[in-house]
Amino acid sequence: MAVPASDIQDPTRVLDGWRVPAPAPLEELELRTLLKAGGAGLDEAKKARLKARGYDMRDVEDIELHEVLPPPVAEAPVLELAPRSTPPDARLLRQWQPSAWTALARRIRGASAEVVQTLHGPVVENHEPQWLCALWPPQRLEAPLLGRWPEMATLVGAETLFGALHQLLGQLPPEASLWAADLDTDWGLLANLVLHHDANLRPVHAEALRELVESERRASFARVNDGYARQGDVARRRA
Repeated sequence: MAVPASDIQDPTRVLDGWRVPAPAPLEELELRTLLKAGGAGLDEAKKARLKARGYDMRDVEDIELHEVLPPPVAEAPVLELAPRSTPPDARLLRQWQPSAWTALARRIRGASAEVVQTLHGPVVENHEPQWLCALWPPQRLEAPLLGRWPEMATLVGAETLFGALHQLLGQLPPEASLWAADLDTDWGLLANLVLHHDANLRPVHAEALRELVESERRASFARVNDGYARQGDVARRRA
């Protein structure tokens, strides 16, 4: 049936036949937010609207918080191991003094391991880094430079240079001080001294000393061959 034009233009007839739409379902995100909040802060009007949509307020108000939120994850404890260190010693000097012993030290091998046969079968032995060390007595005014031959040459196992020097102090009188020098020396000679006189050398350490002797021999030859030129009856350093 056609509606007269006069009826369509009548403002009182515009909403004829209109119905209130059904409420939209509560979205999951909104529900989760309400559950986490435990229903706190909801006024009566909101509660009524939720109830009208089929949600019992006990679902919001009576729920325990730990039933909604996951339990906190405990962090794994961090195990901090203090590094092993050698205590400082006042007898180790930073600068030379007239009464100080002089030490030279050079690391010839890093940490290593070897299999040793024992009465109970093979055993793995771990070795610290090895330092070739030499000691000279306090210098005198008539002999201001280090001599070619040290007072003592030895192989020391230690993690650091400081640890090796600390062990050398045990070879000196209690009142003696020690200065670690950075001077040129005949490392091949020092290695040979230890090779020929240390009866307790492990095979792996003896091999490292022999390698040092050979490398020093090659380096010495290179200095002679490449560093100097023959000029008549003299050898002169190359420019």
